[in-house]
Amino acid sequence: MRSHVHPFSQEGRAHALDEMGKAQLDLLVIGGGITGSGITRDAALRGWKVGLIEKEDFGSGTSSRSSKIIHGGIRYLEYGQLLLVREAARERKTLRKIAPHLVHPIPFLYPVFEEDHFWLIRTGLAMFDRLASASATERHRNLGPAEVRDRLPGLRDPLKGGVLYPEYITDDARFTMENALSGALHGALVANHAQGRILSSGGRVVGAEVTDTLTGKTIVAHARVVVNATGPWAAQTLAAAELTPHRPILPSKGIHLLLDAAALPIRGACFLKASNGRRGLALRRLNHVYVGTSDGVYHGPLDSPRATYAEVEELLAMVQDCFPKAGLRLEDVRATWAGIRPLIQEPGKSTRETSRQDQVWAHTPGLVTVAGGKLTTYRPMAHRTLTAVARQLGGYPPRPDRSAGVPLPGGELGGQDPEAYREARAQVLMARGVAPVTAARLTWLYGRQLDDLIALADRDPNWLEPFHPDVPAVRGEALLAVQGEMASTLIDFMDRRAALLIFSPEQGAAAAPAAADVLADALGWSAERREREVEDYLAHASEYGMPPPTGN
Repeated sequence: MRSHVHPFSQEGRAHALDEMGKAQLDLLVIGGGITGSGITRDAALRGWKVGLIEKEDFGSGTSSRSSKIIHGGIRYLEYGQLLLVREAARERKTLRKIAPHLVHPIPFLYPVFEEDHFWLIRTGLAMFDRLASASATERHRNLGPAEVRDRLPGLRDPLKGGVLYPEYITDDARFTMENALSGALHGALVANHAQGRILSSGGRVVGAEVTDTLTGKTIVAHARVVVNATGPWAAQTLAAAELTPHRPILPSKGIHLLLDAAALPIRGACFLKASNGRRGLALRRLNHVYVGTSDGVYHGPLDSPRATYAEVEELLAMVQDCFPKAGLRLEDVRATWAGIRPLIQEPGKSTRETSRQDQVWAHTPGLVTVAGGKLTTYRPMAHRTLTAVARQLGGYPPRPDRSAGVPLPGGELGGQDPEAYREARAQVLMARGVAPVTAARLTWLYGRQLDDLIALADRDPNWLEPFHPDVPAVRGEALLAVQGEMASTLIDFMDRRAALLIFSPEQGAAAAPAAADVLADALGWSAERREREVEDYLAHASEYGMPPPTGN
């Protein structure tokens, strides 16, 4: 491939698929969620020849429908999962280091009510601090009732106080995409919208048949090892190759609701506990607050989990109980989303009690399957998976693990403090006429890409024009998503590159036609294709608003 072709451009995508059909890969990863993207990045950094295929788009499944937090998993202490908590709590610092632009500190508050044992909660937080190797500034601190209410106005009584400690919030879809992009920038062959079917010969997995779902072209990718990193789809992926998982996969559904921060004006994030004992969480993201989450066995189609009216009612009732003076109504719900956790079944345990620890299975020659896990620990999961890959390959990779030291593409800030970097770029954008609310969103979502956006506007100021006055996004975002982020459809851009599906008014529908215009010009779509993309997006977006009562 010519050196000036970006690996996440459309030409770069086509080249990657072409090369997969010619080369003998060390490993082929199937599944472009955070697990597969992280494995690909780690393997490429170690010097292996690696390919990654994703049947839809990076993060289009669970990895764009999570609670969007990089967290230590403090609640797992009550189930005795100390090793998982220690790993997750310490991993937060590494992810903040490699993605300072996208892993944002957020204070997490644990309210303590009259029926709670304050000493027990403080003891748990002290243990968490030790497991996390927390510095003096990172340790928890106790708050009185007035301090808690200052951060969580309208919180229910009877309140004893609270405990505050640091966590991190992110945009999970962009975080996933940047891991895949990092892998490609370090030599991996990566393609989205590429459906894979595992192939075997002589009792050994030897690669996969790969179909480009955008063109219909099919290739055969040969690999010494195939990694099945398809999350909730792991069993389906194996079944298509007449294989079975080592342990049953237990899909668990979690839903979230989006509110305007004006309706629930909390600061930071908090655990929620209703008077009936129902638990949840709430997080502030710019001018939004989202709340979650459910945790029950899911039996529906994996490709299209949706929040039902009954689930929304139940979750909102918990929030109403926690904040009785807020006057929240169903009409205040701006968006909903649902994701599927790929848990590994543990007999006798509920989905809430089931461990989030991952497992790696390598019982079939030429195949490694990774299942379970969570967003925060994706990098150690990759390490464990590649240890199993190395055993199958019969040797260690050319280079050591570098995944903790190399920043993600958007995190290459030249050593600048991330807050100072964001503030400086916000000032530049606003000086060029970008609305403050739009500048705030841009600087929260993008890192070094802001420099590319500003450079684009240097050549043509129209790239900083909004798609629509009601949507805080600009035209240049769509062009950059096509040129260097492998956005191949309008849904790719609106949902997983720009986060407009969930975090903009009316699911960003007003911006869809103008965004489609930019993509159509960049990708050479016909008028019919452009119209179809808008129709597809609006149909997709309709699934993320308030579900109808018949959706029970």
